[in-house]
Amino acid sequence: MTTDVKPLVFENREGMRLMGILHRPVDYRRDIGVLILSPGIKSRVAPHRLYVKMANKFSNMGFSVLRFDPHGIGDSEGDVEERMAADFYGTVQVGRFVNDTIDAMDWMQREVGITRFVLTGLCGGAITGLLAGAMDRRVHMLMGLGMPVTLDNAKTDQTRYMTWGQLHDVRGTYLRKLLDPKAWGRFLTLKSDYRLILKSVATKRNNHGSRPRMNWTIQDAVRDDLRAEKSGASNNLNPYFPIAFHSMLESRRVTLIFSGADRLHWEFEEKYLGSHAKEFRRLQGNLDMHVIEKANHVLTFKEWQDEMLAILASGLERFVEPGGTMHVS
Repeated sequence: MTTDVKPLVFENREGMRLMGILHRPVDYRRDIGVLILSPGIKSRVAPHRLYVKMANKFSNMGFSVLRFDPHGIGDSEGDVEERMAADFYGTVQVGRFVNDTIDAMDWMQREVGITRFVLTGLCGGAITGLLAGAMDRRVHMLMGLGMPVTLDNAKTDQTRYMTWGQLHDVRGTYLRKLLDPKAWGRFLTLKSDYRLILKSVATKRNNHGSRPRMNWTIQDAVRDDLRAEKSGASNNLNPYFPIAFHSMLESRRVTLIFSGADRLHWEFEEKYLGSHAKEFRRLQGNLDMHVIEKANHVLTFKEWQDEMLAILASGLERFVEPGGTMHVS
């Protein structure tokens, strides 16, 4: 299939210029597009040019595909202030690039006519896609490669990259507590999260699009974290992961691929399934999960890459009907 490949530039809601590559087939499925999301520090090419191969595969199937650098990465504007890689990855795992992803969807909808999206990516791209998908109903499918379910740095500031919608919900929660004596007691005894309160009150809605259509909120993650703490759980499971994962599985299709030689596989089983098995069993009908035996995290060898591409292509064909309708069971 003939594909038009061209570089592009679009602005995120902060006014930073983000660089990307659009793969647009001549005979494309008009309103279904694929976004390939940054694995973290790596750019839109990914290790071993993995994202180029994915984009070529999907565009040859008739999908418009965008791979882009989020702010501070690759050729895009913005800075990375964290000095340690673990600190940086911790911010990705709590949503550092979610807004950029939603802004990219807005651009594709406005400029290409895409109204339904498949999000995919390796590692940080997988968790970014999950968090963005749980917030935006335009996402119909997630295909995650080596998705992390833990926080790399327990000291990560989870308030720094919260969206306007999350902060709006938090502000509403605090306003409802103004007449609650117990809430005032916590506030006056230095037990409240003053940084979160200040940020939720001070942050104003931006002018770069509407509030994301959210299925879950920051309060959900906080409640989940508190339940784990009360039950004596001591692992570093990302409190955002179960809420977003379950939200996606309720009504959208999810494909997860893990590498057999990658610790992220057993972390999913031991740290997530160990405490959420009941909810997982209820929702797993909308999940396809595969393990590529002996593969490493970045799928170094061609046979591992070929297996991954075949799984994703099969998943796309299976859940996109001939008429272009995406569906779940």
